[in-house]
Amino acid sequence: MAEVVAPVKIPHEIEDVTAEWLTDALATDMPGIVVDDATIVGRIPGASTKARVKLRTNRNDAPVSVIVKAGFEPHSPNMRMMHDNEMHAYRDFAPLVGVNTPKCYFAGRDEAGHSLVILEDLDERGVHFLSLQKPIGFELATGFLDALAQIHARTWNVTRDDIFDWVPDTSRRQNGHYIAILEDPVRFDHFAQSPRCAAMPQSLVDADRMLRVFAAMREYHETQTFVVNHGDMHLGNLYTDADGTPGLLDWQPRYAPWSLDVSYFIIAGLDLLNRRKWEGALLQYYLTKLAAHGVDAPSFDQAWEAYRKTIPWGLKIWMLNGTEFQTESRNTAAAVRFAMAAVDHDMFKLLGV
Repeated sequence: MAEVVAPVKIPHEIEDVTAEWLTDALATDMPGIVVDDATIVGRIPGASTKARVKLRTNRNDAPVSVIVKAGFEPHSPNMRMMHDNEMHAYRDFAPLVGVNTPKCYFAGRDEAGHSLVILEDLDERGVHFLSLQKPIGFELATGFLDALAQIHARTWNVTRDDIFDWVPDTSRRQNGHYIAILEDPVRFDHFAQSPRCAAMPQSLVDADRMLRVFAAMREYHETQTFVVNHGDMHLGNLYTDADGTPGLLDWQPRYAPWSLDVSYFIIAGLDLLNRRKWEGALLQYYLTKLAAHGVDAPSFDQAWEAYRKTIPWGLKIWMLNGTEFQTESRNTAAAVRFAMAAVDHDMFKLLGV
């Protein structure tokens, strides 16, 4: 399917996010709006740039602040596929699944491959943003598993031919960025010397063995039920409304087994001791919610195997995640949680490596 080019020009520099441009972009959702003044009051770098823009407009029902998110960083040209995926997620996928997520006022890309979204500024409704450095409790975890079950049920057992052609099939192919690091001794050694790897059991800091266990995981995944996942369910991409309702940010949909989201979320989101106590019960809760959505869910034993055999996915991400994307303290928090899950579940033996 041919990509639809945005009806307005996509700015390539943050300085081009002007009142005039915002008038044109926001008019696609709010016809007749005129932005009289736009002031960038904050900028958060990362995998992409999030700029908070305060607005003065001709409409009392228009937002007074929005988040403009796009690839305005030096590394952005290497991440256009990721930015494009998120643009599609807000425009094409999130509206179908009906979970709590920021309102999207504009989403588009241009012929050069630059993608951008204009999102609701969640600070305006007093949400609480979660953090990898503050693990969550059982009750809140069930709320997010409710949302995952709702997302997964929408595309349960869907075939590759029946989903959007923009959704990457990242579980069935080598994840190039991280695999390239594992295959490069110099680049891998940079991470092996980092605080996160120093805090991990050293048997896991082995590039060759990680390559083999990741390949074994991918082979196992070929036997599993595929869905469209949220794709990046760690605490830094989650929030709660003032009334406690869970919300999801920073979508990276991927066509992959359901266990990708569930394993990643539970292990990254819970304190080590609580994960040991609760992971089985939380997995069972997720399965009951799938069934409530009309899905013929796997048995607990089948799901437990899939949950444990998907540990390499999160482990390799947080072991090798760059500090331009997350601080070393956050990378360390998540990497150690996955490392201990790998030890607890004897990951290498489980996958025959």
